[in-house]
Amino acid sequence: MPIASSQNQSTQTNGFHYHTIASLGDSTLGSDPTGYRGPFASLHAANLMDVDYYEGAIGGDRSWTLIEAGRHTDIAENYGNGTLVTMMVGAWDFIDSDRDIVNGDYAFIDKLEENITIIIETLLESEIDILVWNLPNMSFLPFLTQIFPTEKHPYFTEASRLWADRLEELSDFYGESVQIFDLMAASDDLLQNQSSRTIGEYEVISPPVMCDKNCIMVDSLHPTSVGQGLLANYMMSAINEKFPSPEGDYPLLSDDELISLANFGMTQGAQEEIEIEGDVTEACFDWTDSVYRDMYLTITIDGEDLPVPSYIGFNTEVCRQSTHVMYSGERSINVISNIQNNLTLNHFFQIWGQNFSSEQIFDMELQDGGKLSVSIDGVEYTGDWSEINIEGVISIDIKFESPVVPEDSTQDTSESTPGFSILLITLTLMLVIFTRSSRRESEGW
Repeated sequence: MPIASSQNQSTQTNGFHYHTIASLGDSTLGSDPTGYRGPFASLHAANLMDVDYYEGAIGGDRSWTLIEAGRHTDIAENYGNGTLVTMMVGAWDFIDSDRDIVNGDYAFIDKLEENITIIIETLLESEIDILVWNLPNMSFLPFLTQIFPTEKHPYFTEASRLWADRLEELSDFYGESVQIFDLMAASDDLLQNQSSRTIGEYEVISPPVMCDKNCIMVDSLHPTSVGQGLLANYMMSAINEKFPSPEGDYPLLSDDELISLANFGMTQGAQEEIEIEGDVTEACFDWTDSVYRDMYLTITIDGEDLPVPSYIGFNTEVCRQSTHVMYSGERSINVISNIQNNLTLNHFFQIWGQNFSSEQIFDMELQDGGKLSVSIDGVEYTGDWSEINIEGVISIDIKFESPVVPEDSTQDTSESTPGFSILLITLTLMLVIFTRSSRRESEGW
């Protein structure tokens, strides 16, 4: 059965009247430029409630990036009474803190609570109601389970429960205008009970299996279209309980509507293997027909995290309106999964147009006393740097460290100061992003 968390049971005398549903958070609730993960649960809710929809959720948002970008204030300034915000914030805060979590350090939750309190109070000042999603049991998230050994998984369960408890306390404090959608219970129900993910005669496939149509998860982080539909019904039950309409219960998606979000007539996983002839980096693919897997790339220059720009390898001069064998998404690299060729990390840097070798990354050349390292799924790489195979790889960490410069050194700071180097690289990447954006605008994107 769909699950709603039970807080303050009082409701407005005449029920709740809404004209708009707005989403806030990360790519679970928004940001799908390729169109293969939607419609999102919040959009389903707006359609079922017959109200307007505003998508404020942005892929990759942490609680602090959401605040810095002012996405909560945008909604507060443009909407008010009659708006229901559906909000899931914190998944990336968890992922960023994964090393602390597996060591039993949950201090990041305090900062996450501080940030979500800022968001909630800003929205409440505009008389906006809020349905806050807690997080699924993060120990079931494929992205984390594939990186950390089984004995570390209970730490993510504990952190998830601690965060759910904090949200319950916030809801109790703010009263009926802030309610909780218990995503943790809903996702547990979908994963553990076959009947909950069965639609008519069809069963939606649960993790660890992932696929683009008939599974709950399309990759190690995101629900599929039918996964979003199933979650929408759980959320609609929560809305009916916590924010009831004076006209009676809102409808849920029917079995036929849920089935239309999948493709149960197509056999998943039977994709034809492709052998690329010629330059692998210049092969182009229709992203709507391709099957991808996720690979996570982190680049650190002198202790500073350097984000990989989105859409490297997507709609390029070589591959117009299509994708290369891999392209960057929200911190992940989407790799076409049915390629027979040996794909390498070097291929991605070639597609990106950036330098990468055992002696150099971007324009940063390794100097005496410095270090350049690559870790594959947590293990330092010691093989041939000219062909770093990525078959089955989940995470790659690249770290560049400049040599330590003595305080009394007279060396030119433009060549030795880490902060200056990272600034130059960041400015270069910003120029790349600006150039790509300008070209897309000129092409009508």
